[in-house]
Amino acid sequence: MLSQPVRQVLNILVHLVVNILVAVQNVYSRFRNKKCFLAPNVVTKSDIKVILEHLPRVTKKLKHLVILTDTDHHSFSDLARMVIWSLVAGISYVSFYDITGELKENEEKLFLEVERNKKGVPGCIKWGRKPDLNGYTNGMQAHTVYINIFDSKDGKPYIAQCIRQIAEDRLKCNRESDEYTAQELNDVLMLKYPSIPDPELVLYTGPCCLTHGLLPWQIRLTEFIQLSLDHSVSIDNFIGALFRYNKCDQRFGK
Repeated sequence: MLSQPVRQVLNILVHLVVNILVAVQNVYSRFRNKKCFLAPNVVTKSDIKVILEHLPRVTKKLKHLVILTDTDHHSFSDLARMVIWSLVAGISYVSFYDITGELKENEEKLFLEVERNKKGVPGCIKWGRKPDLNGYTNGMQAHTVYINIFDSKDGKPYIAQCIRQIAEDRLKCNRESDEYTAQELNDVLMLKYPSIPDPELVLYTGPCCLTHGLLPWQIRLTEFIQLSLDHSVSIDNFIGALFRYNKCDQRFGK
């Protein structure tokens, strides 16, 4: 049992260490915020060059990327640049999970910002709510990235709604027995959700890794990687996140 003076000394040391760590984090955040303020708010040729230079080293194919989006910290320019970076990197599906609920209401603003950033970048962008856009550039088929926006209503509430409709025979499905299996539920959800694969990677910013109710059925094998501590978005931390995902070894419970 430690004596009271020893406990007091240890308590002081712990508080001192915590204060030092907080001070270091504050200095780092100010530096990053200053750097992000000075950074361009559009995709540059340098961004594309960085992606093309590093892409051959990313050997793990990424089909579906989800970005936890907080409009209190992320601007429409930040989100638009990540769409274009994903297009250049060959990612086929990019979904935004709207934490605040404002992105869905302002999807048109994001659409216009993406179009502003896409000038001169080959490829096509299709929107979940704009299916009329084609997948061709200058008459030739080009890489296409599909954009979807989800929010908390698309998570547990949507699953509960599907189960309620099944119980009331309002949603037709193939039943092999009186008991409902996980595979049958998965088949129903595939019919209700857009035809997109389960996400392999979720990017988030800030100090805490929270799902915020993100598609609980689809993320059972998804990797969560921190993009930045201070909510900043840059080409460097985007490429860094892809490299970290490339090193992930999914053992599937082994």
